[in-house]
Amino acid sequence: MTHSLFLRQHLDLNIHVDASSFFGLGFAFENSYAGWHLINIWVAGRHNIGWMESMALELEIYWLIQRGFHNVDITVHSDNTGVIAAFSNGKSCNTAQSDCICCTTSAIIPTCLAISLMYVSSCENLADPDSCGHTDNYDAHLICTFLLPNPLSLWLSTLS
Repeated sequence: MTHSLFLRQHLDLNIHVDASSFFGLGFAFENSYAGWHLINIWVAGRHNIGWMESMALELEIYWLIQRGFHNVDITVHSDNTGVIAAFSNGKSCNTAQSDCICCTTSAIIPTCLAISLMYVSSCENLADPDSCGHTDNYDAHLICTFLLPNPLSLWLSTLS
């Protein structure tokens, strides 16, 4: 893995990502949420919960780019140690998960954005309710103006 020569400010914005195999995926930021519901049968071949968690991270990164973050290192909290390890290594044994890693890497390079993943237990993951479709306790729905990439748009619909 390569590293930038630029010094980056480190930010922990209390961003959490999560996925639920029976509902969908999403992320939480400042008691607001962005979420997507699975619209197709997805458990097949290379698609598994690690792939879904990787998609949640990918969408969260697109949102950070949409918000204009650049030249910073942002901490993102996840309860999936496999996804944390795969993103740290820059690859996964699961090709669908590796595809997510490739897409996110391609997206963050022009922005000089760095993502530091940190483990958080499921009961402390602020995105857990969102990934299960329970959004009543959040203050607001985050606006995501980015288009879902073609492979992801086949599997997801936005929660309102």
